[in-house]
Amino acid sequence: MHIEKNIFDNFISTFLDLEKSKDNLQVRQDLVQIGVKPELHPQVLSDGNYALPPALFTMYKKDKMMFCEVLKNMKLPKGYSSNISKGVNIKECKIIGLKSHDCHILIEDIMPIALSSCAPSNKVLDIIVGISYFLKFICAKVINPIELDKKQKEITLTLCNMEKYFPPSFFTIMIHLLIHLVEEVRLGGPVHYRWIYPFER
Repeated sequence: MHIEKNIFDNFISTFLDLEKSKDNLQVRQDLVQIGVKPELHPQVLSDGNYALPPALFTMYKKDKMMFCEVLKNMKLPKGYSSNISKGVNIKECKIIGLKSHDCHILIEDIMPIALSSCAPSNKVLDIIVGISYFLKFICAKVINPIELDKKQKEITLTLCNMEKYFPPSFFTIMIHLLIHLVEEVRLGGPVHYRWIYPFER
């Protein structure tokens, strides 16, 4: 599921402030034009430059390094995923060269644990955990149809909470697609039998 890769890239780029970050000066200026989230509006300094107030999801340098260290030093069973630590650069706080399956493993199993000690806030961690549990449920081999309505409500609530804390630019089409995954499972059955990971690996 490339949805997982795109969602993971959104979170990681924004948390680690990488090139594809969904939080930058242009995004903050858009917030001014729209007239929402005044606490995130850029502040003009005396020299004419802008200062961006830290958002609820902003990670400081030490937190970024701690998160990257967890990913760099983790030991995984053989065949569970590729060697994720190869693409982690602790000094520059970057993660590169991940395949779709690596993102699948990271967002479902590792990211909530890795962020537990260095998450910007508990509210952001709750969102990550909610998305992680939802994706894990959707990707299971066996799915109880009775739980689908409950999961639909949970992911709807999680996305509503995301809208409170993340800027509008964060909500790419892939984030919105999460709301439709339950209906896809109803129509097509478990995703596990339809995805392309076995062929990609």
